Amino acid sequence: MRYLSDPIVLSLAAMALVFGYLALSPRRRPDIWLVVLGIMLLLLPRAGIVLEQLNLPLPLAHVLVILGIFEWVILRQGRFGQWSNYHGYFLLYAMMVGVGLAIGMAAGANYRTAFLELCFYLFAVGLFFYVTETFRQPRHFFLFTRLFLVTGILVGIYGVAQQFFGASILIEHVTYNSTGEFARTYVENPNLHRRVLSSYGDPNVLAGQMVMVCTIGLSLLLGRQVGSAHRFLALGALITAGFCIYFTGSRAGMICLIFGSFLVLIWRSRWMLLMSPALIVVGILMIPSLLETVLISRFGTIDAVADVRSQFPRMAWELFRSIPFGCGLGRYININIDGFTWSYTFGATSTVWSGFNSFWLNLFSRLGVVGLIAFAMLFFVVIQYVWLRAKTVTHPEVKAIAVGGLVGIICQALIWLFNNTYILPGGGLNFWFLMGMLVAGVRAFQPPRAPMAWVGWNGPLPTPYPMRHAPA
Repeated sequence: MRYLSDPIVLSLAAMALVFGYLALSPRRRPDIWLVVLGIMLLLLPRAGIVLEQLNLPLPLAHVLVILGIFEWVILRQGRFGQWSNYHGYFLLYAMMVGVGLAIGMAAGANYRTAFLELCFYLFAVGLFFYVTETFRQPRHFFLFTRLFLVTGILVGIYGVAQQFFGASILIEHVTYNSTGEFARTYVENPNLHRRVLSSYGDPNVLAGQMVMVCTIGLSLLLGRQVGSAHRFLALGALITAGFCIYFTGSRAGMICLIFGSFLVLIWRSRWMLLMSPALIVVGILMIPSLLETVLISRFGTIDAVADVRSQFPRMAWELFRSIPFGCGLGRYININIDGFTWSYTFGATSTVWSGFNSFWLNLFSRLGVVGLIAFAMLFFVVIQYVWLRAKTVTHPEVKAIAVGGLVGIICQALIWLFNNTYILPGGGLNFWFLMGMLVAGVRAFQPPRAPMAWVGWNGPLPTPYPMRHAPA
């Protein structure tokens, strides 16, 4: 595998891929590019090299995304298609990111870290628009569905295999590209109960992705008039992803798996609402350390804090009091959480991982309350867009995938409350890739609209062109 780090070999391989892609017919290029992006984002998000000068991993999937967006914007002169309400919310969010960048630069932020955070928080959203405008055909959505289920099965099998074979099956530059000792520690350390990470390099990122696989698989299994091939793939994906989530040891992943399954079952039958009390009890039983920490903080029985994540609501309030507009990109705020004494430290940081173990809290500290609200509004409006159009889709498989995908997206946002998996490989880019495919899918399968007749003084006039979809 040492050849994967050779710049000459990488350059020749990149040139071969570019010329091979240009040799394809324009009609088949999106199909091939969808398969390549799907494999690298969903199956091998960690495959790549390490930039020794910067001490940062460079996943190949990120490079491919940049090339795709560049080809769309520059060569194809990308358009944003039909103006939707989420475009305006994206512009609002982009303005808030620009304000956060200006605040960071004015306060002496680290330029490299500010650029990386700009890529994570803003430029990654460009993948969403690229996907919605590139993979517009119905065949693209079905190709994506099969690819998503197959890669989910492979990732799940590889994760389960790590539980039994350990770090011996980790492949350098393919299933991880940096901190190899960190990856082996997760898989081999008995104190961590051999938490598997499959090809995602982090148990919590893997759990978030597998929750999406489970919700889409369960939605297909419960959907009506779903083909036998898709049901078989959905069953395999549900089983392997479920076992993989269990072996990750992620409490957030397990809770979201139960919650997501509950939402999908409600979609099929409203009687599942009667199971809400049991769901609440299970959720409380699965987070005993957080409950213990709340009691400790309330009664002050011991000084040590068992789990810092129970202090996140209090941290959010303190951030709102101290920096309501954020500390800016390329900077960080350090809060002393031991006991009830709160102290703050502002300063530039040379690493993007300096911050909170929560995406929403991290975003709040960088962009402030206005930036957080702008991102939440963009998130909500896109989900609403997919949900409203999924109701009018008549294709049963597309509707089931759209509903399962939306449930998985909601579960991903809940995992972000207690894990900052958004900035890791397999996190933010996978999120916007899946969100873009859901938007493209429900848009491609919208029922055609009949043209409206012109209305004159004496009633409707004949239409100027024949109606293709006249009522029966």
